[in-house]
Amino acid sequence: MIEFMEEANQKSKLSFSTKFFYGFGSISFGIKNNGFSYFVLFVYVFVFGLPAWMAGLALNLILVADAFTDPLVGYYSDRLRSKWGRRHPFMYAAAIPVTLSFYFLWSPPDNLTNLELFFYLLICATIIRVFITFYEIPSIALGPELTDNYVERTSLMSYRYFFGWFGGLTTYNLVWWYYAPKYETEIYTSGRFNPDLWPEWGLVAAILIFLGIVVTSLGTHKHIPNLIEPPKRKKKEIPEGFNNISIFNRTLKFNLPLPKNLKLSLSGVTVYLLKFILYVVLIWIISNVLRIFGFILASFLPFWIKSLQKTEFFLRSLFKEVAETLTINRSYKFLFFCGLLVSVAGGIEAAFAVIFDSYFWELDDNEMLIRGTSIYLAPIIAIFLAPMLSDKFGKKQTVLSIWAFQIIFAALPFALRYLDLTYGTSLFPTNDSPYLLPVLCIHVVINVAAGIIVFSTMGSMIMDLVEDIQLETGRREEGILFSARTFADKAVSGFGLTLAGVILTFIAFPDNTQIREIYNGTVPSEILADLALWYVPICIVAFGAALIMVRGYTLSRDEHEENIANPDTKVWKGD
Repeated sequence: MIEFMEEANQKSKLSFSTKFFYGFGSISFGIKNNGFSYFVLFVYVFVFGLPAWMAGLALNLILVADAFTDPLVGYYSDRLRSKWGRRHPFMYAAAIPVTLSFYFLWSPPDNLTNLELFFYLLICATIIRVFITFYEIPSIALGPELTDNYVERTSLMSYRYFFGWFGGLTTYNLVWWYYAPKYETEIYTSGRFNPDLWPEWGLVAAILIFLGIVVTSLGTHKHIPNLIEPPKRKKKEIPEGFNNISIFNRTLKFNLPLPKNLKLSLSGVTVYLLKFILYVVLIWIISNVLRIFGFILASFLPFWIKSLQKTEFFLRSLFKEVAETLTINRSYKFLFFCGLLVSVAGGIEAAFAVIFDSYFWELDDNEMLIRGTSIYLAPIIAIFLAPMLSDKFGKKQTVLSIWAFQIIFAALPFALRYLDLTYGTSLFPTNDSPYLLPVLCIHVVINVAAGIIVFSTMGSMIMDLVEDIQLETGRREEGILFSARTFADKAVSGFGLTLAGVILTFIAFPDNTQIREIYNGTVPSEILADLALWYVPICIVAFGAALIMVRGYTLSRDEHEENIANPDTKVWKGD
């Protein structure tokens, strides 16, 4: 048995070209994420003149599209039968729509009204998010099928993070390296405010997105014959008695359940509270709103009741399968809730990043560019260390150890500066010190490298759960497992951004006009100290709680080796 597993592991090791082609396409996702995180809101508000509330509303409405497309793409990319396999038809279909819509996002027609510009942003951004989902979820779901090797899966994920960071950093830095200086004029002393910059930048970014999608799709195409094929779907008949539970039976009933199995431990209480939030959102609110909607629709359109119930039965069956896949495995549930907490903290970090750079550290454009360029070292370090550490210490222990270090290390400069501002100590270089920039560069490289190691390892931990869950359900559903994580991350990160706004309001952080006209371009040290006092504990608590969730992951390396040696993981046996 041991010899068989060693031989299987040896066969499942991947060539550099396979890892390269699997990871390269992440430049597309990295560019899209970077554009949406740092530029879309800024460009539409400060360059194109859309009111901030309208731009924010448009970007939040996109989550409605994500709520449908993420799980549906995951579900159907697991079940599609075609000569190009389960994943590649979606990946190829994404290339042109994403490329064109990303370019047009940065090139709105002139003289649009605010309402027209709002809908232009909404439509372009929705198309981008929908079709990048067509690419990202099926492409990442290829990983567990390309190899079942414990260490190689971590290596695969580290390649994805490497190229994702590389693509995002490059397009971000291009603005400061090349485009901003090029488009400086007498009117636009800072080129980033020049509307002519963004169509050219958008064209280059769109071409890179197209290359990423096409290169990965073509580069992994040769593996299609070796991938698992799902069985033909059997048509399910509506069972007797379904009318009694249908929302279209013209009977209005409300449902207000509570989660069960509260365990009196820190992790148990945390999981229960998160479950309660999900119950309130998904069952108390959404479920009962649907019941009201169904009651009204069935009352006004009684001749459509049978057709509506057929659709409802299909969606209920789909949801039941998805829910079973996502809830049947204890380790996956812990990683899922871990991801929610990370997204909240990540939203806060993203919201405060520019504020800290501009007012806490007072970095100028050149210093920000130098520090941004230094980050290129981080994914290079991580691509080698992540699989090495996973092999030597195991994935769970790697995540627990590196993440515990990274949480404290990430907060250290802010905590030290808080002490300096509050108590007059000199624990961290001052903003006029020549040592500040080198220290911040070293800090960001180590911090980002540690983060990439943690999250690429956690990605491979989800890969390892594919077989564990398959042995329980009989279904091979990588797409569903990854799509649930990605949607939850996108949805909850918005809460982090909102919380950041509340904190800024609570500490009375001044706006740009007040900073310029009242405080002569600087923020009072008392307000900066208050910002650090809120930021450091919240991030440590949120990331620390996420770290605790990882302790609930129980799949060991030996158990994974037993799973992949089981022939039942090589075929789709479930319905």
